[in-house]
Amino acid sequence: MLIDILRIQDICAIFILIILYIMVGYRPPWLWKHIEKSQKTITDIPGPLSLPFLGTRWIYWFGNYSFTKVHEVYADLFLKYGPIVKEETLFNIPVISIVNRCDIEKVLKSSGKYPVRPPTEAIAYYRKSRPDRYASAGIVNEQGVVWHNLRSSLTSELTSPRTIGSFLPVIDQIVEEWCTSIRQQRISGKYINDLKPLAEQLGLEVTCALVLGRRMGFLQSDGPSPTARALAVAVHEHFLACRDTFYGLPFWKLWATPSYTHLVQGEEAIYTLALELIETANEETEESAIFQSVIRAAIDNREKTAAIVDFIAAGIYTLGNSIVFLLHLMGSNRECQEKLLEDLNNGSTTYLKACINEAFRLIPTAYCLARVSEQDLELSGYYIKAGTVLLCHAGLACQNNDNFEDAHLFKPDRWIAECKATTFSTATYLVIPFGIGKRICPGRRFVEQVLVSLLSNVVREFHFTSMDELKFQFEFLLAPKGPVAMNFLDKIM
Repeated sequence: MLIDILRIQDICAIFILIILYIMVGYRPPWLWKHIEKSQKTITDIPGPLSLPFLGTRWIYWFGNYSFTKVHEVYADLFLKYGPIVKEETLFNIPVISIVNRCDIEKVLKSSGKYPVRPPTEAIAYYRKSRPDRYASAGIVNEQGVVWHNLRSSLTSELTSPRTIGSFLPVIDQIVEEWCTSIRQQRISGKYINDLKPLAEQLGLEVTCALVLGRRMGFLQSDGPSPTARALAVAVHEHFLACRDTFYGLPFWKLWATPSYTHLVQGEEAIYTLALELIETANEETEESAIFQSVIRAAIDNREKTAAIVDFIAAGIYTLGNSIVFLLHLMGSNRECQEKLLEDLNNGSTTYLKACINEAFRLIPTAYCLARVSEQDLELSGYYIKAGTVLLCHAGLACQNNDNFEDAHLFKPDRWIAECKATTFSTATYLVIPFGIGKRICPGRRFVEQVLVSLLSNVVREFHFTSMDELKFQFEFLLAPKGPVAMNFLDKIM
């Protein structure tokens, strides 16, 4: 009798536990110890509160975060939530940010034959609306076989060591003229109140010389030409509009919002101005290996024009910013200038390349790399399904002392001597300002050679000093905020 009563009590207790679990999710500790926890998935990843439809984008509208400081936003999110953070875009689509070195390496190694990069949706949308100009969304925004065909058809000469090697004398000549331009535009024989427009002029002149095969005269002694100024403004506004359409509400799909209108105006201006340069092609242009390789490509003529336009726009913006970052860092470290000059005088470029690598590590123009996972992955203990958008925050990882000693300091010596092997091993999947793998920026070798020529010439001709702390803002890429003032004093030879 007693046994029957106890059985009834057990059954009742189990029944009550089942009801409690169904209703409120209650699981007593003594029972939970015997139940194996299920795998952690995307839904378990910590992050800001997600609202229906709006996702987590509300943090930019009602919180303390700003579109202009997205790089600082993510630093704060990682501090709050740990090395893996979940955001949700509009319509609650998850986007996973990672900063752990092992996670970043795992994601980048997992890319397949055609790595998938999330497109800049507003640009792809606009270009599809202009079939008179564009046959596709372009190399940056296309995927799969279409992307592969564009890449292989349009960039073979741009990525060729032979092509860039043969262009070195022209780079050196342009850099020497730029140093002359610095002298002519100094105030009181030393002061440049803003290095940015001068860096953009150099970027535009050297890019046009490479792509179009001829000098355009953007380094004139009386300041930048109207074309150079207009291109610089158009490219800057274009990148700002890309940022605002990406992080803002997508009402631009329904009507022309201010941000989408600015994007269209930027695209139109860049295309028109670059087309003017292309249409003035002369005999020198016909000898340009890059220009001719594009013209001869067995693809739609609209793709050829769009590719040249994109090459020129990238040169004025990304190369210009890289020049500013490098010279500012060197201008803030007089001892590095002295050590570099000594190394160059000894016929070595080891320290020169170390300075450039360290600038890429400390201030990368592209601080984050986006991928769409092509297979299921485990990241920081969470299981991520294929097809998930992943943001690899390599720039922030480079400022982590767990990855680099004294990570916030500019120390070129970490790239040479006994530190070299350790640094390069850590840097392989972190110091990636041009991306990595099959979708690496085709202009990487060209940009590196320009910076090598620039820094070696500037350090020989000037004592240069950064006047103020460099501030940054997010313009879809990392960019200097406000004027970048520097002193350039002639060296007595």
